[in-house]
Amino acid sequence: MDLVVAVAFAIVLNMVVVAQVRARLPGAEGRFLGRTYLQTIGLRYLLAFVLYFHLDAAGFAGASAFAATFWGDSSTYDLGGYLLSREWAGEVVVNPYLNRQHQSGIGFIHFVAVLYSLFGRNQLLVQLVNGVIGGLCVLVIYAIAARLFDRATARWAALFMAFFPQMIFWSSALYKDPAVMLAIAVCMYAVIRLQERFSLSQVILFVASSLALLSLRFYVFYMVVFATLGTFLFGQRRGAFRSLLTHSLLVLVFLAAFSFAARRETVERQRQYFDLRQVQVARADQAHLGRSAIAPEVDVSTPGGALAALPRGLVYLMFAPFPWSITGVRQALTLPETLVWYALMPAFARGLLYTLRHRFRPCLPILAFAGMLTVAYALFQGNVGTAYRQRTQITMFFFVFMGVGLVQKRLERERRAVLGRPAAVA
Repeated sequence: MDLVVAVAFAIVLNMVVVAQVRARLPGAEGRFLGRTYLQTIGLRYLLAFVLYFHLDAAGFAGASAFAATFWGDSSTYDLGGYLLSREWAGEVVVNPYLNRQHQSGIGFIHFVAVLYSLFGRNQLLVQLVNGVIGGLCVLVIYAIAARLFDRATARWAALFMAFFPQMIFWSSALYKDPAVMLAIAVCMYAVIRLQERFSLSQVILFVASSLALLSLRFYVFYMVVFATLGTFLFGQRRGAFRSLLTHSLLVLVFLAAFSFAARRETVERQRQYFDLRQVQVARADQAHLGRSAIAPEVDVSTPGGALAALPRGLVYLMFAPFPWSITGVRQALTLPETLVWYALMPAFARGLLYTLRHRFRPCLPILAFAGMLTVAYALFQGNVGTAYRQRTQITMFFFVFMGVGLVQKRLERERRAVLGRPAAVA
């Protein structure tokens, strides 16, 4: 019965999404995006069923090697959401997953609890819904790339989001990563729209998605806010009065929502995580807990130490796991993707350079956010596994720049072909 309910709900949900895509984007682009979305969902659902049936046969044993490799902290969100749903039903339960110091991921636990309250404890249903969230990330990244550049770039970005293995994997279990990526992407889309023209609907969309991000990964929320404020301070061309009015309204709405959603003591506790000494503690914990530590001898507790560690951290964040240092099954599975990632680096560099030269102002929100988060993760991440996982939040914007690079290379090749023809033919 769980299988029937999960599949039926997923079918309805995906029919609604595809219908909206076709209605909002008719013609060839609508057909392309609808087809890509269904392929996105198909790949994620295939892996979701493999995980579900394998783990179901083993009783979802968290101690098994398969569960430790592929299920990971899905057990945390499953059990935390289930306990919360029982609490909402009137039972007296102790839920340790809601009492952690920084409560990271508490929003996803509530999300799972809502689904369990409606449909019962159904892990497969959450997996399939997570696949839909991953598919929506593809659509939003397409919309961002199309708005900032062109349809060809948007197609490349959507295809990368749809078929890169890391994007597929995190959308196939009970991981919060797809929700984090979707919240970030929606925030950036709303900011880009607000750069063009003030819209109350986009303000509401930005505030709602940023507060959702606060409940999922709070430090990323603050970086989104900093990138947004920087964009509106330095990236506007409007008249002074209109610009001031737009900024004031956005800030007032955001502050009101933030004051309602975040408690003062929670904000004070979260602020401590931006202290370099706390970053060093977290980094050392990751290095000792994981088997693939990144420079455990590095000390980033001082500005000088952080600057010295930054280049090495950037290399690991951008290119790890290195093919020559792979250990374990999970890292071995990333090898084909890693090689493709390396092959796309020239396109990324070309696209980033083109963006800085020709599209800097409209792209300032994602440039600022991706730059800040890249530096933060280069300092914060202590082992290869967490660096590879958290990189997805930046990778989705890197895909846009890679698409730009590929399109610019094709245009350059076409221009050379035209210039190389005989004069009469030209």
